[in-house]
Amino acid sequence: MNTLPLLIRQYLSRLWLDAGKFAYLSFNKQGFIQSWHPNIEYYGVIDLKLNDHINEKLIFLEGWFSSDQDHDIFVLDFVNFEHGIIADIHILPSTNETYVLFVDVSEKFRQHQCLQQERHNFDLLNQQQVKNIAIFKQNFLELDAKKQQIETINASKNKLLSCVTDDLRTPLSAILGFTQFLGSGVFGDLNPKQQDCVDNMLKAGSYMTGLINEILEVARLEKGDLELCIESSSVKSLIDGCLQTLAPLIKAHDIKLINRIDSDINIEVDRKYFQYIITNLIDNAVKYNKKQGCIILSHRVDDEKLYLYIKDTGIGISLDRIDQIFQPFVRNFDARKKQPEKGIGLSGCKRLLGLMSGSLNVRSALSVGSVFYLDIPLSTPCEGRDKYHISYDFVYFYDDDIHFTVLKNLLVMYENYQLEGYHYSEDIHSLNLQESSKIILLDVDKNDVLFKLKLLKLLERTDKSPTVVAVMDEKTDAANIRYILEETLMDDYLTRPFDFNQLLDIFEQ
Repeated sequence: MNTLPLLIRQYLSRLWLDAGKFAYLSFNKQGFIQSWHPNIEYYGVIDLKLNDHINEKLIFLEGWFSSDQDHDIFVLDFVNFEHGIIADIHILPSTNETYVLFVDVSEKFRQHQCLQQERHNFDLLNQQQVKNIAIFKQNFLELDAKKQQIETINASKNKLLSCVTDDLRTPLSAILGFTQFLGSGVFGDLNPKQQDCVDNMLKAGSYMTGLINEILEVARLEKGDLELCIESSSVKSLIDGCLQTLAPLIKAHDIKLINRIDSDINIEVDRKYFQYIITNLIDNAVKYNKKQGCIILSHRVDDEKLYLYIKDTGIGISLDRIDQIFQPFVRNFDARKKQPEKGIGLSGCKRLLGLMSGSLNVRSALSVGSVFYLDIPLSTPCEGRDKYHISYDFVYFYDDDIHFTVLKNLLVMYENYQLEGYHYSEDIHSLNLQESSKIILLDVDKNDVLFKLKLLKLLERTDKSPTVVAVMDEKTDAANIRYILEETLMDDYLTRPFDFNQLLDIFEQ
């Protein structure tokens, strides 16, 4: 800059201080470049050399610059450089036969700095990505090694289980055989204490035999040795067969079982293992039920699958144990026995259903009960069923306004649920129930069953037969729930406070 005339240097310094960063290019009257500021390269003016002609570097000056003319100072606004770059430039007149093209590069300098920062950030990000990829590869290799290790351990475990259980069968069979001889009196009569010991030995031996069989089933499942025979079967006949087998157990525990599965629907299953699953689920619903409780079997069908629901008034499952019950050799905690039972039960059921393209899940509330629900493919898809656009119209007869308000608020965000509510104090005779009502909810308890029976008779006058659901407080004991279902012939029951999952179980069936 010191090579420029004094007046030009003063002018440039004043602009520099007032406005920011600039660049300049000086040339003589003949148009040959004499000096320049390196920032001029921001505008694509590069590879400058002394005595280069200005018109060869800056095309926009063609037609303006002529070596035989003098010009006053002026500013060209928004001059286009190469590559679409725009800037304001100052043309200073000849002083000592020198012209100066002065360019504001403040914005371009800022853009350059931002670009440099972005490049730096990109480099940092790229370095971090490289590190992440290296870590991912290392984790993948470690997981793959652990997977192979687990597979090796599982193979050894299954082999050990098979060998051990096979070795246990022979001595256990001998023990049971000799114990049965003793109990039958072949070797002489036993006194009461001896007979009691023999009976306990037989019970323990039978339990061990069942456990060994279950262990073998687990080993076969994990090894993939099970050969399923998938065929079309009637779900009603399969479940009826299970109920015949379980009838003595259900009677012994004084449980009321309500079977709503009356449709002759065909499903694609292995008959033997499907009945094993249903038997296991109902067996659990009986064992973990409350005294004089009840079990409800129901179903629904969509385009491709059958959904079965097994609902009980049992002890329920705490939230922290929901996931554990599907693990091998762990079952629900039975408060009456003070310890968890062992066995493959639900784990085996879930695995078997998976092999049959089905699934098994549960919803439960402690001290209220559980609903186990499973799905299985239909033999023939049902055309025209749309489970996502079904409209549920139902009526709620309530004895407290707050019950209706809670239910209404619970359903307010769901457009396909249409709710009507009537207080019991209203004249039931004057009600004109819509024939489209599919579900009727009734607040009910043991003390007003007779009144509700009269109401049910009125409801039966409608042309369509709706589903009727009793609504009770969650503290209602199992015996009362059973009594209400038996006396009123209601289809199902709900407990308050309302839970939307409970409602879905009812509405979708």
